[in-house]
Amino acid sequence: MTQPPEKPARRRGLKRTIGIGGLFSIGYADVGAGIYLALSLVALHAGYATPIAIGIAAIAYFLTGLTYAELSSTYPTAGGSAAFGRAAFGDTVSFLAGWMLCLDYVVTAAIFSIPAIGYLSYFTPLLKEPIWLGTGAIILLASLLLLNVIGIKESANFTFGLSILSLLSEIALIILGLALVIPNGALFRWPQTFNLGTMPTWSQLIQGITLAMVSYLGIEALAQAAEETKIAGKTIPRATMLTLVIVIALYLAISLVAVNVVPPTILSSTWKNDPLSGVASNLPGTGVLITGWIALLGSAISIIGANAGIIGSSRTLFALSRYRLLPRRFGQIHPKFRTPHIAVMTFGIGSILLVVFSTFVYLTGGEDPLVLLGSLYNVGALVAYVSAHASLIVTRNTDKPRFRPFRVPLTLRFKRKSGMLELPLLPLLGLLATSAIWVAVIVTHELGRELGIVWVVMGMGLYIYFRRKNRLPLRGRAPPEPRETSSPGKGEGPILPA
Repeated sequence: MTQPPEKPARRRGLKRTIGIGGLFSIGYADVGAGIYLALSLVALHAGYATPIAIGIAAIAYFLTGLTYAELSSTYPTAGGSAAFGRAAFGDTVSFLAGWMLCLDYVVTAAIFSIPAIGYLSYFTPLLKEPIWLGTGAIILLASLLLLNVIGIKESANFTFGLSILSLLSEIALIILGLALVIPNGALFRWPQTFNLGTMPTWSQLIQGITLAMVSYLGIEALAQAAEETKIAGKTIPRATMLTLVIVIALYLAISLVAVNVVPPTILSSTWKNDPLSGVASNLPGTGVLITGWIALLGSAISIIGANAGIIGSSRTLFALSRYRLLPRRFGQIHPKFRTPHIAVMTFGIGSILLVVFSTFVYLTGGEDPLVLLGSLYNVGALVAYVSAHASLIVTRNTDKPRFRPFRVPLTLRFKRKSGMLELPLLPLLGLLATSAIWVAVIVTHELGRELGIVWVVMGMGLYIYFRRKNRLPLRGRAPPEPRETSSPGKGEGPILPA
């Protein structure tokens, strides 16, 4: 008797293990960590207009968050804007969005590893030395790579606890700052050197806005974990909106307190690697314990910010491999831990090399590592944001049968012979806002502009070579790698089709 043919083994997929707390922690980790880093960078350029720069950037962030809430719950699969771009425009745009994101994720992990060690210099002044600061950052990144190979659930639980502690500490710092500053009549009593358009100049304000976007780039990391989220259709919009509201409120309040407590020139120099420690130590009547606590939490939240960068890059590479935009090796799942371990290690090592490079440049008389890495930021993520806004507008009209658990409000509808045309207004405004900030980044950040060009040329060369080698079309969509699908929860809908 002939034996029935064996069924081909299906590729093992990622496990849905993350709830709203874990997902919020991933989003807040990257976004919330930004203020511990970006405050000094924004103050370097915007001066006393730092709250204004952060507020303007918050508008673009809010619009982008709404777009991601809809798209991530509609297409609950790893890849973020790469997955959205594939649904709307095909493989080429998908690859470009994902590839540019990878650039910023590498920079994210590297740039947050520096203040993670810098805040600890409050306890060990030796860590202020560039060589020890860089060495500590490298050891930290290596440890996070191991953590993410073991599993994202363990990583998410780790970030959740630290995020809650950081959140409570930031609120306490704001309350204490307002309580001590307002009675003295200092709030809004800025010096005569503040004159918007002159001190800072419009050019400096624009630079401040582009650097303030460093604080808001974590929303993509939240989308990257969509495929590992339980009941994604409900969980993702809730976690996204929670992140939006909390982060914007905290950023505006902290920046307002900061520039009324510490002059921006001092904040961006003496306290460049640990700005919130500077704010805490300069509050009237505060003691060593409060400042030490803020330094400890600053280190903790920066650690999970670096961790969110590693999560984002690995999940983006995983998605690009699945859609056959990069070699399938990047999408291999660890047989025991069921994590994309090769993707984790690949760009994680890239972050380590970036820390080594920036430290070497500084030791040889170049720019400070934070300033250098800050100039590389935003170039890639803003491309992904522009792509996401455009993808929502397109898929609203080309993928109408798709169930959308959350829809961005305010949509204009026009009757046409071919059917109803939808024009969602908020994503359109988000498209314009993120495009304008991207142009400002390209104009004002020379190193970021040059690296961005090199990164695009290198990526597109790799993409064209891989597709032609495997006889895949350069346009359109190739069939994705087969995989094991998780049972979708209520409101999730099917995974992005080929």
